[in-house]
Amino acid sequence: MSTTPTMQSRLKLNRPSLRKLARPPKQRTPLGTDFNAANLPVALALQHCRDCGSVQYPPRELCRQCLGDALVWRATAGSGSLVSRVELHHSLWEYFKRRLAEKPWPVASVRLDCGVIVFAHLALQTFDSEAPGTLAADTAVQVFTHTDCSLNAVMIAVAASTPTASRSQRHAIAAGLGLLEPAIKPEGI
Repeated sequence: MSTTPTMQSRLKLNRPSLRKLARPPKQRTPLGTDFNAANLPVALALQHCRDCGSVQYPPRELCRQCLGDALVWRATAGSGSLVSRVELHHSLWEYFKRRLAEKPWPVASVRLDCGVIVFAHLALQTFDSEAPGTLAADTAVQVFTHTDCSLNAVMIAVAASTPTASRSQRHAIAAGLGLLEPAIKPEGI
């Protein structure tokens, strides 16, 4: 491998596996960017239709119930129940590949009390069960958002009894999942 700075910068752009620091995917649609902005000041914000009151997720341009275009972002309660949980064992994104080398990445589908189903990172350390793999469907959880190291809002599901009222409590949970730091490859460029 060439050591010239020009060649290293080209390799860094074209071969993510050679990068020293791998970050989560950064690309977002315009609605995904709006989701990021709406979730900065609150624990969880989702779109609500002004006409029919329906909650929308994922974000969209028209209401899924009445097809109205009067959608606004509002703080939403994050309480819900676990629909299913899986462990990610393979990914095409370098950030997750490096994390998966250590252990599988837990993710979950959660039905919020407002009726929508969201896909979230699952913080297994917040559950009291000795075997986190035994989490049953309908387990009470709460969901909040936090920015990852790419500065995108991601959803995180925790046990319903976990305190998440303050930003510092949510920050500690996101840090415990490793979402706040890039995945490091010491021999990378």
